[in-house]
Amino acid sequence: MKQRPECRTTNPVEALSSAGHVRRPPGTRSPRRLARAFATAGLIMIPWVLYLSMSLPEKAMDSHWALAWVGLDSGEALALFATGRFLKRADNRCALTATAAAALLLTDAWFDVTAAAPGGELAIAIVMAVCVEIPVAIVGTVLALRLVRHPFPQSGTTEHESL
Repeated sequence: MKQRPECRTTNPVEALSSAGHVRRPPGTRSPRRLARAFATAGLIMIPWVLYLSMSLPEKAMDSHWALAWVGLDSGEALALFATGRFLKRADNRCALTATAAAALLLTDAWFDVTAAAPGGELAIAIVMAVCVEIPVAIVGTVLALRLVRHPFPQSGTTEHESL
């Protein structure tokens, strides 16, 4: 079995290069861009949740129809934002929030498609599922699996201090 080259230090201060960047093993990327994307996605969903809370019909077969959709999308927004924040801080807990985001996004895609009326509403639901919800869920799942296999190095702070 081929072994991976290890970082010479797990101390973030010692790992800083003269340019101020953290040295990473060859072939790894900075999670900064992905962190920003997750956090931005969570923030972008806030207006969407507000729009849903005002635009969904008040009456449907379920008396809490609008509340259910707003609650689901609010959970997605929180999970995406938390993933971005944890990832930006190189906190291994982002594996948990990325998993939650993926599960919520797949649930949303399922219910969007299965609850949509035939025609334009169904077409929009399918496009959103295929182009947005499922791909983001896959990214979250892959991120979580990679972090389980190769967690971020632990810094000198205790768990209590990072909260």
